[in-house]
Amino acid sequence: MPPKSLTHLEIEFAAPQWRKLRGLKPRLNKAAEAALSHLPKALQPLARASSFTLLLTTDSAVKKLNSDWRGKNKPTNVLSFPQFTPTELKKLKPSKGAKSPKIYLGDIAISYRYVVDEAKKEDKKLLDHATHLMIHGILHIFGYDHATAAQAVQMEKLEKKVMASLGLPDPYAINNHK
Repeated sequence: MPPKSLTHLEIEFAAPQWRKLRGLKPRLNKAAEAALSHLPKALQPLARASSFTLLLTTDSAVKKLNSDWRGKNKPTNVLSFPQFTPTELKKLKPSKGAKSPKIYLGDIAISYRYVVDEAKKEDKKLLDHATHLMIHGILHIFGYDHATAAQAVQMEKLEKKVMASLGLPDPYAINNHK
C-alpha cells in the first residue's frame, strides 16, 4: 500500500531562486510519494512512517556540505544524509496507528545553479531534472547506492520506473527530454 500523503516531507527553500520554479513544491511532493510507493514491499511500512527534509539551496552551501561530510571540496547536484545504515533500516519497526510518530530518516540537499547548468548541458527540463534528483536522494536515504556497477543498475532501474510512473522521461537517456 503506497503512503497516503507526505505531510512528513519538509521542504526548505534556502536559495530564493528555487521558489521561482513554478510547480516545484507539488511536483517534489508527488515525486517523493512515487519514490516511496515504488520501494520494495519489505520497506513499505517504513516508507509510510518516514520523515525527511529536502534543502533546496545554493552551490556554495552544497559545496560546503560536500567538503565537510564527504571530504570533496566541490559542488554537486544532490547530496543525501541518511540517518541509518541499510542494515539499521531493515531493523527499524515503525509503530502502527494514525498518530504514530514519524521516523526521521535523513536529509537531502539539492544545489540550484549546479542543477540549472546540468539540466541545460544535458538538454533536460529543469523541473524534470530536480524531480529526478529528489527521487535519487530518497533512494539513497533508503540504502540504495551506485558505488558499484551492480548497485548502479539496480538504483537506476528504480529511478527510471518512478520517473515513468510520473509520466516523465528516462533521466539517463541522452537528449530526449525536451
